[in-house]
Amino acid sequence: MSEPKVLFEDHGNIAVIKLNRPEKRNALDPETVLLFNDYSEKAKDPKFRAVVITGDESAFCGGADLTAAMEGMGWESVEQGLNEGYHVGLNNLVYMDKVVIAAVEGACAGIGCAYFLSSDISVMAKSSFFQIGFSKIALIPDGGSNWLLTKVVGYQQAFRMAAEAKRVSAEECMNLGMCSEVSEDGQAFDTAMELAKHYATLAPRAIFKTKHLMRDSFNKSYEDNLKAEAKMQEEMVGRKDNIEGVTAFVEKRKPNFTGE
Repeated sequence: MSEPKVLFEDHGNIAVIKLNRPEKRNALDPETVLLFNDYSEKAKDPKFRAVVITGDESAFCGGADLTAAMEGMGWESVEQGLNEGYHVGLNNLVYMDKVVIAAVEGACAGIGCAYFLSSDISVMAKSSFFQIGFSKIALIPDGGSNWLLTKVVGYQQAFRMAAEAKRVSAEECMNLGMCSEVSEDGQAFDTAMELAKHYATLAPRAIFKTKHLMRDSFNKSYEDNLKAEAKMQEEMVGRKDNIEGVTAFVEKRKPNFTGE
């Protein structure tokens, strides 16, 4: 009996979603996409304080399974496949009410780049790389990659990466602000888990609200963002976690945040 194409691991307050098609460099076919969507819904459970998404040591994700793509990807149209397939899981990552950390070994290519870019923090192994290679098969980047990549690195860098299907090393990704940490090969997942454990100790509501404000700032003016900050801070002050944080600071101890 073959293993599922996506695995879900419950590490207490950390959820791990792992692409599991090593023979295909973790390329995505319809079954894989839908399983990922289901598990990204499962990861919304309040018991989880952080989510790690990963592949294996050969690849994070090699993009869409082109064999399946030639057969229509299992949907009636490409547009339907993106809107009702890929976009569900990607939106779950972007709007997840907790930190999402990508652990990347090997290739991060094609629409796999969208999952990478939809995460809040990315850890890349030294020899891993990012390649948004759609132009090689006469297609445009999708899964929100055009928008997300441009926001991270600016128009010119994003355009060249997409148009030239440039292979971008982990070190260059770090320099461009695309990832926050480069690990030794084979250590990306362990490094991501250590980060996840740290984030699991932080005030969950404050982390989510910060994530929401920063994500939303892409679409808002400075003035609108100031107003949103003020409104959100009004909601935060006086909550149990706020009181616990202040008390712990005064008492010089680690706070115990509950999300209340």
